[in-house]
Amino acid sequence: MVVNDARIEEEPGRAGRQADVSAVVPRVFNEVRRADERLVALVQERPVATLCAVAAVGYLIGRVVTRLG
Repeated sequence: MVVNDARIEEEPGRAGRQADVSAVVPRVFNEVRRADERLVALVQERPVATLCAVAAVGYLIGRVVTRLG
C-alpha cells in the first residue's frame, strides 16, 4: 500500500496522534517491566504456591480446549 506523504501532512490531528503514541510507548514498557519484576518477586517468595497456581490454570485451559475441540 502506497501512502501519499502530502496527504498525511494535510490531515488535521494526525501529527498529534503520532506524538501521543510516542509518549505512550515508554509508559507501556515501564508498566511491563514493573509487572515482570512483581512476577519474579512473587515466584521467588512463593515458588510452591506459584507452581500450584500455574498447574491449576493449565489444567483448566486443557479442560476447556478439549471440550471445544
